[in-house]
Amino acid sequence: MKKQVLSVMIASLMATTVLAAEPTTVLEKTNVLETTVYGSVQEGAIVDRVNQLDTTVYGTEFGSTTGNTLNKKVDSLYDSVEGTTTKVSLLEQLDALEYSYQNSVTSGSMVSRVEHLERSVNGRIGTGSLQNRIKSLNTKINGGSTKVVKQIGTLESTHVFKVTLNDALSTKTNKEGDTVAFTVAENIVDGNVLLVPSGTTGTATITKLKKARSFGRNGNIDMTFDNLKAIDGTAFTAIQGEEAKEKTKSELKAAGASVAGAVLLGPVGLVGGAFIKGKSVEYPAGTEMYIQPQDTVTIQGLVIGGDGQAHSDDELADAVTSTPMSVTSDTTAESTVDTPATDMPEVDAINGEAITSADETVASADSATTTEVVDDSTEAENVSQPIVVVKRT
Repeated sequence: MKKQVLSVMIASLMATTVLAAEPTTVLEKTNVLETTVYGSVQEGAIVDRVNQLDTTVYGTEFGSTTGNTLNKKVDSLYDSVEGTTTKVSLLEQLDALEYSYQNSVTSGSMVSRVEHLERSVNGRIGTGSLQNRIKSLNTKINGGSTKVVKQIGTLESTHVFKVTLNDALSTKTNKEGDTVAFTVAENIVDGNVLLVPSGTTGTATITKLKKARSFGRNGNIDMTFDNLKAIDGTAFTAIQGEEAKEKTKSELKAAGASVAGAVLLGPVGLVGGAFIKGKSVEYPAGTEMYIQPQDTVTIQGLVIGGDGQAHSDDELADAVTSTPMSVTSDTTAESTVDTPATDMPEVDAINGEAITSADETVASADSATTTEVVDDSTEAENVSQPIVVVKRT
């Protein structure tokens, strides 16, 4: 009985913790907005910070809207930038734009991501509000307005997908509790619904580590991919399950490796690119492995009519129509076009001969290309100027 009561209390506390994590106050929402837009929380009076956000996002200031309270303005900004259950947010529009342009998304602040796209597409950083700059980029990349709608999708627990380790791991140097960053290496979709775009980053935790021991006992690393978010912000945990192990076996066969001689690394499974030196386990940076969700996840994904083509007549079954966002500024960034950036090649290192040797399979990634060249002699102003919040006196 005591154990049951204790379990209920713990569950209640956990639920309370989850609810507390959601921003509710003006200050909490402002902090989240600044982190999303600028990459970090800004300093200064709250009114000045909200004014700065309003100017950056819409090109207007809070005080210029008659009858609008600070609380309402922050709520409006939060819904526009972070999104609602029915409305496609600016952040999701940016995700969709990157997906259309380079088939993956990047991490970082909205400001830095928009600037990166502008450099690649236009050759220089634009000016104006984020809303209008994203709209301008969409016109240049896709040739017009691209339909983006929210739609529910399902990520099954049996769905296997590929990730790449961003950091090296070794039983010689790492310990239990260490975390390692990883990147999703392919787009995860449910039909035509994008659930987790390629380029999404997360962290894995080492749950068990054994160093190489005597009597020929090899080292061992178990990991849980416990910090991965879908495109709607839904967090889920991934593991190296049975389907992921089978996928790795097939990859080893395709690479000409001996499946019988492959090394099984506990729950993590057979890992492509894991080099075994002696009796220690080493995963170099860039190691690719297959994982799958621990449980089936329901995600509010995006249906994107992009990829440089017009899809205005597409029929989207059971789609939720997004509410158009009101434009409060006519400022639009127009710039010249420069040669776009090229993605770094992706390396797939797959273990060939277990323990003694390994063959690396290298797959070159697609290079990003621009879809339109526009000649515009207008010089961009305030290029690369830092965000400054003026404190009220």
